[in-house]
Amino acid sequence: MPARSPEYMAENQAGRLLAVEGSLFALSTIAVLLRFYVRVFMLKTFGWDDIMMAIALALSSTTLGLFLKVIDLGLGKHAEAFPLENIFPFFKVMYFYSIFIIAVYSFIKLSIGFFLLRLADRTKWRPFLIGMLVFIVAFTIGSTFAIIFQCIPVQAGWDYSLRPPTGTAKCYDAEIFKNVGVFNSSINIATDLLFALIPIPMLYRLQVTIQTRIGLAVILSLGLFASAVAIYKTPMQYNFFKITDWSGDGSWYYIWQQVEMHIGIIAACLPTMKPLFANFFGQVRSLATKGRTTGSNGLNSTPFRSNGYMKHNDMRPGDSFAMKNMSDNSASTGRDPYTEDAVLGE
Repeated sequence: MPARSPEYMAENQAGRLLAVEGSLFALSTIAVLLRFYVRVFMLKTFGWDDIMMAIALALSSTTLGLFLKVIDLGLGKHAEAFPLENIFPFFKVMYFYSIFIIAVYSFIKLSIGFFLLRLADRTKWRPFLIGMLVFIVAFTIGSTFAIIFQCIPVQAGWDYSLRPPTGTAKCYDAEIFKNVGVFNSSINIATDLLFALIPIPMLYRLQVTIQTRIGLAVILSLGLFASAVAIYKTPMQYNFFKITDWSGDGSWYYIWQQVEMHIGIIAACLPTMKPLFANFFGQVRSLATKGRTTGSNGLNSTPFRSNGYMKHNDMRPGDSFAMKNMSDNSASTGRDPYTEDAVLGE
């Protein structure tokens, strides 16, 4: 191989990697915080789907820390310029990074599954969704064990000196490891597609307006973008071991992992923000029509009238805490907060 130029050896993708990862992490974190604001302060309910998302965000933060560590160790530099003393520490960090990113993917799916399970309380989809949740848990455990025990002893997973010819460790063949990874990605794509498409027929059975059905179907189907990223990433994963510049040009594979993860988080949180958007646009509509209406302290003059609901702060003593539909003068019946009213802010 001809000698590399000093300019080539000095090239570093770290700045661009950090810019992309930092932006994605900020967006997904904002999405989760808005989700929690809606659930805690507007709907006064915090369910299993929110707990799963909280865990996903915590694990996502952990992967960010590990990603920053491998950047510090040399990810972004060309393989020829990668510091030799950082090779084993790099692979050790990536070993744990792989475990955590699988966990993040799974908790995102569990959050989506529990969200849909709330909506499917009285539909035929409930048994199917429960089966999906059980499958995701089992698949996650299997995938995690496949990574942890890729070598015996486990330390050989990152310490290549323990592998033949210098050591006696037993490890997966590189071809087997690659095929297992592609199989896992294929399962992730399939579950992403199912969770993105299931809401479309399921929403037709909910007692919500046609506008709500269409809007939620579109928002929930944003999970298709995560599927598209996973599909784009899979050939990169299949050919990763053929890349000689694994730490330079090959570093973008790890970014695509992050893109898939953060888009999944954002897509899972957007449907829960409907009450926030409805509140905002209701206030905008109220301001726009203020000059054409007479002053009044009644319900008709509040921005919440455009949504058809009364804000809980305006409730009289004795009223149920659940939101009351004022458009048809129906009384609140104190329904379980895990109905579509609380889930969707209807």
